Amino acid sequence: MQFSIDQLEAFVAAVEHGSFSAAARYLGKAQSRISTAVANLEIDLGVSLFDRSGKYPALTEEGERILSAARTALYQCRVVSNVAEQIIAKPQMKIRLAVEEVVPVELIAKVLAAFAQEFPYVQAEVLWAAIGEVTEFIQKGRVDLGVAVSTSSFMDAECSWEQLGREVFWPMAGSRHPLAELSVVTGDDLWKYTQLVTASRGGVREPAAGVMSDKIWFCDDSRMLGELVRQGVGWAWLAESQTKRVRDRGEIVPLPVTLLSEGQSSSYYLLWQKDFPLRPAEKWFAEQLQRVFAEARE
Repeated sequence: MQFSIDQLEAFVAAVEHGSFSAAARYLGKAQSRISTAVANLEIDLGVSLFDRSGKYPALTEEGERILSAARTALYQCRVVSNVAEQIIAKPQMKIRLAVEEVVPVELIAKVLAAFAQEFPYVQAEVLWAAIGEVTEFIQKGRVDLGVAVSTSSFMDAECSWEQLGREVFWPMAGSRHPLAELSVVTGDDLWKYTQLVTASRGGVREPAAGVMSDKIWFCDDSRMLGELVRQGVGWAWLAESQTKRVRDRGEIVPLPVTLLSEGQSSSYYLLWQKDFPLRPAEKWFAEQLQRVFAEARE
């Protein structure tokens, strides 16, 4: 029984991406190589991993049991590689970070400033991302770490994640908007006016539960969204932390919506590729993010 790491990678990729062709695109290999690798793995193990009688290969019961062990084996291989790199003192030369644009920029900048002092020879690349894009960057290996507001997308994508902090969103409008003049705002009132909704270029948008108007504008930048609200174009669900200054100046106001005693609560998460252990610089960065977000909650 002499199966290889490449065979295990092909098998796991085929499961996670739904087909041999999708696994081939993900791994950057020809489909025939993936199919052959999985077939040879089945021969080496003496187990049928997929039922190929349908349009797409379906995992067998035996395949389900092997899958968990295969993922563990690949994870341990990556741990061995990381340990070897540390033994030969091969430094990490670059850290790549994607940040969803609604995340408080001052918290990220604080960690980056400390990172520059701790790792002066490590280059940093920071990508500002729209809603849903951080998960995509992680999956494609474009970045090492990501910080995003909670959605089902990264859990569905099986990213590894840790919770960092909490954000509260409120329906808000510009101080001169007709909704701002009401002492009580009902659902019918919101329905009459344009709602501004966060959406990515790929079509990912904020949860449908928050859409409460039939007149909608979409925008992939919450800062632009806030400015449009301030200018009176419409109302939107905006983050407490991102609107503090304009609220303090009275330019944007939370709306007194009936039956809404608390805003919509979401969490910030740190994301990275599943089954990829964090390297020393990434682990340090993750620990500092936890500390800074914890201080912000106090």
